[in-house]
Amino acid sequence: MKTVIFILLFLDPGLLLGYWDLKFAEANFNLLNSTAFETLTDQQKEDFIEVNELYLKNKYMHFETDTVFWTDVDPRKKEVVFKKGRWLTKQDTLIIFDYEKIFTYKFLYSVKDKELILRTIFPNGDVARSKLVFSKGISE
Repeated sequence: MKTVIFILLFLDPGLLLGYWDLKFAEANFNLLNSTAFETLTDQQKEDFIEVNELYLKNKYMHFETDTVFWTDVDPRKKEVVFKKGRWLTKQDTLIIFDYEKIFTYKFLYSVKDKELILRTIFPNGDVARSKLVFSKGISE
């Protein structure tokens, strides 16, 4: 247990620098394979799949010294949204300040074998079970 704590306290934020492409979104996968998805109408399923594919094909994060650029998807307009903010880390937590929404996102993060793994920390402090997995991009 002490080894895990020691490793978590010394995550190098410099490992985040660069371009990261989304490789796997566990929550999206789980939703598509859920009984709740099966209860949707055909049109709702089509819409969800379209937005999900747009997200999976276009999601990236690009970390510079103190600025981060990333994409999201507006599900109503079914279009990619380009975002910009400031980022910092505190131990094993990545904090992103969204300039447009004036909102803060928090994630538990780890970097290993050229993969960035993020798990959302909700405002109440709970941590998502599902993870986002990014691979070091070739666009850097």
